Amino acid sequence: MSLDVANQTESAHASFPFPDGPEWTERVRTPSSERCREMWALWEMPEHIQMHSLLVTRVALGIAEMVREKILPGLDIDQVLAAAMLHDVAKIYTIRHGGSHSQIGAAWVQERTGNPVVARAVLHHVDWPFAMDLQRYPVSLIVCYSDKRVRHTEIVTLDERFADLQERYGVNAKARHHIQQSLEQGRAIERLFSEGLKVELNAYSFDSRRMV
Repeated sequence: MSLDVANQTESAHASFPFPDGPEWTERVRTPSSERCREMWALWEMPEHIQMHSLLVTRVALGIAEMVREKILPGLDIDQVLAAAMLHDVAKIYTIRHGGSHSQIGAAWVQERTGNPVVARAVLHHVDWPFAMDLQRYPVSLIVCYSDKRVRHTEIVTLDERFADLQERYGVNAKARHHIQQSLEQGRAIERLFSEGLKVELNAYSFDSRRMV
């Protein structure tokens, strides 16, 4: 899939943001963890980004299991796993060649899997542009938040994660403002989950999650 096709597809989604659910994925198969690892190899994901992705997946699965138990019994855990494992598949490509790793990664994932729910979670794992509606968008919101809880290869709080981002990327006022906006969005998603799950998610360590 070209980036033009990806942009056209997302433009259509922006006017009609379809909900997560089996009606959008009934004709496609969600990739397994083994298939995701194959895509890591295909797109030459470095080991440190693999480790980051595994930790994001640990956080995402921990949240997803609580969401399925307490809020959404029909949540597709496999979609959460795949989206979390694949959210940074284009990171090394954009480091080498430029571009948006979320846009390019989503285009690759959509082309390889045909799964629009997984691809959308990859596309919007940095910034979420739609309503914070856990009933409609659980996969994307889980992955977006989970990525914000992992600094490199360490599970941390939102404040710790964004302090690191400010130090590394806050090179001017515009960049610092954007990072602060992303932190505020992360806090809003955290409140959404914490209130729905009755759990103080900011203090949740996720240490009991296994690697996938």
